Amino acid sequence: MGTIINAVAVVIASLLGVTFKKGLPERLQRTVLFVMGLAIVSLALGWFLSDFLTIEDGALVTSHELLILVSLVAGTLFGEWLDIDGRFKRFAYGIEKRYHLPPLAKGFISATLIFCVGALAIIGPIQEAISGELTPLLVKSGLDFITAMMLSAVFGIGVAFAALSVLLYQGTIYIAALFAGMFLTDDMITGFSMVGNIILVAMGLQFMEIKETKVANMLPALLIPPLYFFFKGLL
Repeated sequence: MGTIINAVAVVIASLLGVTFKKGLPERLQRTVLFVMGLAIVSLALGWFLSDFLTIEDGALVTSHELLILVSLVAGTLFGEWLDIDGRFKRFAYGIEKRYHLPPLAKGFISATLIFCVGALAIIGPIQEAISGELTPLLVKSGLDFITAMMLSAVFGIGVAFAALSVLLYQGTIYIAALFAGMFLTDDMITGFSMVGNIILVAMGLQFMEIKETKVANMLPALLIPPLYFFFKGLL
């Protein structure tokens, strides 16, 4: 139920944003995009540091430095080999062409990454599956509503199609958690969250036009921390 609410919020907000887009000059669109990027970088860094830094004996201590580095490098190389970014774009452009839709690729890809890469996108479905707690997904729905409205005011209707990504991604996590929730550990979720937040930083820098990056190619990095802690637990 939480994931459905989340997806509906994205669609409604996107439709509102498209309405605003008609009266939003290009100069203001670029300003909105820059501010969105700045907000994403700031929030993602804060979320990352809350997991990365801990206090032990009155001193700040970092955790999982090597795991994060290996995950990002190995995962991105694998993503480049698979050409995930290119596949995303070809899929979106194919829909545009087949159904004669307005340009939607950039909005779809950007929104999919923002909505699906982050701690709430995994913690929310897991908590709903295990305990029935909807609060994390309701909070995420509110955040995604604001984000979708601002993104669609710049990128257009493509942002609404990211609701399908939310349904597929979070729905898959929910179903998996129903059957395998007992095997998920705090370390798995924390590692996933830290890598995900670094990917969000890259997304924010792209919005700010500081660095153009094929962010989708970084997505395989998300799989490495959970796999590492899973096999570590078997030893």
